[in-house]
Amino acid sequence: MRRLILCAVWLGLAAAGVSASPAMAQAGGAPAISQMVEAYRLVTLSADQARADIALLRRGLETIHPGLYRYRTRAEIDAAFAELEATGQAPTTDIDLWRAVALMLAQIRCDHTKPEMSNALDRYRQTHATSLPIRFKFIEGRMIVVSNDGQAGAPPPGAEIVGVNGTPAPVAISTLAKAVAYDGVSDPSILAKLSADGDLLGDDFNEYWPAFYGFPTAWTLDWKRPADLRVSRTTLAPIGFKAWAGLGWPGGVYRAEFYNAIRWRVAGKTAYLRIDTFVNYRNPVEATAFLGGFFKTLKTQGVSHLILDLRENGGGSEDVSVALGRYLMPGRFTWSKPVLLKAVRYGDLPAHMESWGDRKALFEPPMSNFTRTRDGWWARRAAVDKDDDASVVPQAVSPDRFKGQLTILTGPRNGSGATRTIAQFKDKLGATLVGEESSGSAEGPTAGHIFLLTLPNSGLKVRIPNAWNRTDIRHFETGRGVAVDELVTPTLADFEAGIDRPFEVAKGAVTPPAPSLAEAFAGAWTGTLDYRDFGNDRRAVLPTQAIGAAQGDGASVAFTFDDGPGKTVRSTVSWTLAPDGRTLTVGQGKDAETMTVVERRGGPKAGDLTLVAEGRGEENGAAVAVRTILTRRTGELSITRQTQAPGGPFLLRDAYRLARQP
Repeated sequence: MRRLILCAVWLGLAAAGVSASPAMAQAGGAPAISQMVEAYRLVTLSADQARADIALLRRGLETIHPGLYRYRTRAEIDAAFAELEATGQAPTTDIDLWRAVALMLAQIRCDHTKPEMSNALDRYRQTHATSLPIRFKFIEGRMIVVSNDGQAGAPPPGAEIVGVNGTPAPVAISTLAKAVAYDGVSDPSILAKLSADGDLLGDDFNEYWPAFYGFPTAWTLDWKRPADLRVSRTTLAPIGFKAWAGLGWPGGVYRAEFYNAIRWRVAGKTAYLRIDTFVNYRNPVEATAFLGGFFKTLKTQGVSHLILDLRENGGGSEDVSVALGRYLMPGRFTWSKPVLLKAVRYGDLPAHMESWGDRKALFEPPMSNFTRTRDGWWARRAAVDKDDDASVVPQAVSPDRFKGQLTILTGPRNGSGATRTIAQFKDKLGATLVGEESSGSAEGPTAGHIFLLTLPNSGLKVRIPNAWNRTDIRHFETGRGVAVDELVTPTLADFEAGIDRPFEVAKGAVTPPAPSLAEAFAGAWTGTLDYRDFGNDRRAVLPTQAIGAAQGDGASVAFTFDDGPGKTVRSTVSWTLAPDGRTLTVGQGKDAETMTVVERRGGPKAGDLTLVAEGRGEENGAAVAVRTILTRRTGELSITRQTQAPGGPFLLRDAYRLARQP
């Protein structure tokens, strides 16, 4: 019965004294994978070659990167370099070095600083089938299938992936997460990038899997539907990247561009404008003119409420952001403060670097273009007549500017220019933000021109930003994106029902009030308890029955778990909301867990409930953040508990899926 004892503390079941298993202890480590790679011809580097590449990388970062110590101390960055340099103490391979470089760069906490594969690796990925034959997104800390390529036995949309090629999904996710680059402390972007990232090879899961686990000859997936009692296993053939990019996905297409990533509609006095990217440099359009027809329509039709959907937008070109400002700002505005650079001369580094634009202008700009600041930075002087400087000089607003209510849909996929746009409209317009907090940096990212440094022996490439772009706003929280006014947490219940709840909240849809906990739990229920075993992180499923009844201002829930022949376990748990509705207490006595309620809403039908609460807890003797999501939809009740280790993503710890009995 030990596996059940290791379930959630708030069930009143003990979890003290549990130590990590060897598999758990190795989850953050990097396995030696040289023997795993067969089809790809490894490049073997001598210790001298590896050290030379690492030394060049360090010199490039320390010379150019204006945000190297922005979010981490010098001691922390030195420690990250030391780990990387240890790789060069013996012969290694290009893939082993790729992994080590990715882990080091992720420590900088800069979304614009990450490795790119060598030409040889990239050719191999483009010409060989290595990608997962599914698309997935993370909901409630679970890896949920969105689409598949139609292979027999493929997990269907809505199924959860619980294991990949013999590795429990939480272990694989936590391992790959260590290579994900993001700004500051915006760690919610980790799962967003693992499932979709236009910067790399589709998503960070596919991008970094070979660096940690080798190139797959097959994908063996363990999966289950939320209410299944058993885990299914299927083995599928890898697919090529182009086939992967063609799989169904609710967001924008891979590497979309501004001109084809914009949708809008008008319904009465409310308009909806969705822009999935601000990238406007591959096939550029004049952004102000391109948006003009839409905003002229709003003015002509007297639209009073605009919903701007930026949830899939990771940023791109500043000209699109400035163009939006011309139609939304209340008056003349400046988008950015002067750009700051750490250096404007780079010694011999340009011999190893490339970027877009004129090389001489990039690597040997006239010193008269800059002024030296008191703290040793270089501030670039803006030219009023230069398009590239439009963001740092005052801009006039359009006669067709929108003067009504602005609501913006935001989320963890936001970063770079998208987050700066959200921050501007919040700071200067008081726009209402709905959804989840954005990732990125409201203050402004370390970006500018991205220099691509090639490490000559391995052929690996590293993106190094050369400037700090500072948003011209008054209010921001260092290292974070922009907080929302109305938090709307994605839930599995909404996904399964095809409901876009953030949009419904944004447009002001009227719903019945949230029911009490007694109403939500009342009655007899039957279904399953899913949980991750603390010992090996594999999924266990128990048939479960529950009876809910009113208990004071809350509810008492009596659970019965079937753990096999002759193993029946019973537990009663109380759920209580404080009178002001801001605090949730689950359990009683020393095992009680108190959390802050961050969202509580009714739904389209009477009795519907979404309740999200967050707090602190402990797993295996280590402090973790805790999130509980309770949803009640007519005859279904779901309770999900997620936990988050420091620096990692929120992942499922356990979940109930229960159906109401007549």
